[in-house]
Amino acid sequence: MPDATADNAMTDLVVPADPGSSSLSSTLDSLQPAENDASEPMPPRPPQQHPSEGSECAVQILYEGPPKCQCCKNWVEEYPDDLRQQVEDQAEIKQKALIKRMRKNHEEGKPLVLDSIVVQSSSLKRTLGEVFDGYKGITPSLKKVVFKWPFHPFYHRWGLFTEILERQKREDPETAAYSVLLYDELQKELGDVRSEISDHVHHGVITYRLLWAIFEPGVLIVTSKDGHERFYVVQDCAYNNKECYLAISAIFIDWDGQRFGFATETVQICEYSGTQDVTTLSAYPTDLHPFKEEARTKAIKRGERFKDLRGFQYKTYSGLVWFQYCGREFERNIDGRVILDSSAYFHDNPDENEPLSKLDSDSIAPRINVADEKHSDYSSDDNGRRWACGTGRMRSRQRQERQLRRRRTRDGEVFQEREREPEHDLTEDQLLLCSTRLRGYSLKMKQWLTFDVDRISDIAWNDDAFPKLMLPEGYQNLVLSFVEAQNENKFAFDDIIEGKGMGIIMLLVGPPGTGKTLTAEAVADKVRKPLYVLSAGELGQDAQRVESRLNSILELTEKWDAVLLFDECDVFLQERSVTNMAHNEIVAVFLRLLEYYRGIMLMTTNRASTIDRAFQSRIHLTLHYPELESAAKEHIWRQFTSQLELDNTFTDDMYSRLAQLSMNGRQIKNTVRISGLLAHNEKTKLGIQHLRTVLGATRDAHGENI
Repeated sequence: MPDATADNAMTDLVVPADPGSSSLSSTLDSLQPAENDASEPMPPRPPQQHPSEGSECAVQILYEGPPKCQCCKNWVEEYPDDLRQQVEDQAEIKQKALIKRMRKNHEEGKPLVLDSIVVQSSSLKRTLGEVFDGYKGITPSLKKVVFKWPFHPFYHRWGLFTEILERQKREDPETAAYSVLLYDELQKELGDVRSEISDHVHHGVITYRLLWAIFEPGVLIVTSKDGHERFYVVQDCAYNNKECYLAISAIFIDWDGQRFGFATETVQICEYSGTQDVTTLSAYPTDLHPFKEEARTKAIKRGERFKDLRGFQYKTYSGLVWFQYCGREFERNIDGRVILDSSAYFHDNPDENEPLSKLDSDSIAPRINVADEKHSDYSSDDNGRRWACGTGRMRSRQRQERQLRRRRTRDGEVFQEREREPEHDLTEDQLLLCSTRLRGYSLKMKQWLTFDVDRISDIAWNDDAFPKLMLPEGYQNLVLSFVEAQNENKFAFDDIIEGKGMGIIMLLVGPPGTGKTLTAEAVADKVRKPLYVLSAGELGQDAQRVESRLNSILELTEKWDAVLLFDECDVFLQERSVTNMAHNEIVAVFLRLLEYYRGIMLMTTNRASTIDRAFQSRIHLTLHYPELESAAKEHIWRQFTSQLELDNTFTDDMYSRLAQLSMNGRQIKNTVRISGLLAHNEKTKLGIQHLRTVLGATRDAHGENI
């Protein structure tokens, strides 16, 4: 017969209405005796102990499920036929030391491929902290650490990982058990790849598919750029499958006008078929360089010159230069004097001003991303632009910042310069990484450019030019005393209003070819100052543009302590009238800005009477250049013919006759130059017949006069 006592006990139990909706353990825990005054109270149950996260020595596999948004993957526990969302939040999953996430393969091959491995074991996270010692971005204290396929960092640290595992097997078998889990999973993914890479590297070749393996973060590489062998430190690398190249993010040392610092540049290796000799690649590890020490010594010497040329420098240049236009880099050849000034360069080109990192080991330490993907309101397209998720609205913070910097510069706002860091000598390893380019301004092209360090040289000053000026008596000393006094800040005093009238303005008046421009050029060389030649076409015709451009030029020439030559100034400074309001605005701009100019300005004109009277009162010295006398013209004829690398047949009588021609200095120079070319082509000495031919053709004089 059935046990009646057992039957009564069963009727006292309360069973959940839907036991199938809970697990067996939770169902049993929920079973409680019904209230019965006759029964004895049950003793309290001890609290249930749940295993800590990552304590179970096992691997959990998760699968990619239906997407919930465009930016994240949804990981589920079961095969995609029956999906359950938010599976990683379940207690059973959190107990696993490792989680393997399998995603759908949208290409040919296996239907599912490994996407990432999540490390949850605290023991294993401590081990990985040791494996990736020196990397930034890995924090063992995180709840979970995510490594994404194809696990390149593990390839670079595989030898160290193996050593640590062997040590753990001897000293701490329990910790080793967790390490073996990850080691075995990674061996399945990297084993064949490691063997293939080892075979290629042993033979000194590499395929494009395996190219990433030789560019370990932190490794020194060498590449050829601008005719130089450049050295960089690898930050990371990634394949650009759209444009078919490997992009290497490379670190070098640059100068921003205030301090040295680390900058990054992208080095590209285009896709190729088959294998290729590593040393024939456009970039490769320095250890494989056949003449490593020779290349290193040369680069360090160039780095020394780069360091010495920092700050403001007035130099001469001959060779290729580079400039930016519409986001692209162009190049051309120039020959002339330049000013090296990175600070002023970035002030006028704020879009190119990328912040430099400090010169310490932390700035170039390789970085590893072990964070899990998080939901974002923005996603990126193939061009790296950020779009609002679900709206198609582009948000580009960098574009907004560039526009702000450009607007501030256009409005005349001067950026506050960062506090200059203490000077320190660069080490040889840092000199090795120095850039081969310096930024500055071409006085000839009137353009901001980038210059090759090896093409920059000292200026050969023309000290003979000033003594040879054909000026009226006393002019030379007068001009020189004005310029040198301003240079030494002697006899300088403010106007009643502070800051006004601190500069020197000289007006040189005379017919063309009498030496006005030559005076400015000779004076600038005499006092070793840059000469900035300002022309009317450089300023434009709109008053607002004239003010912006003139203000920029005055700031630069004052900063560079240059001599400013305003040639043919009467174009802008003609007397105002009631019928030309646009011109009146321009004159007003000049009057206001030049009032506060602190530098040296020389202006030339052959129409002094047309200059506005208000401006004439602001001129400190006016020099009148008369027509050249016969003695001065004879001296000019002798001077220019002696400069030709040709013998001539001229006698003293011939020079006297040439001095009687109605010609100015510029016309004499051009005539001698063309006559010299004619004589050189005929392979004869320069004679009077060559001058007759040139003068007859140009109609500057009649041949019968000579």
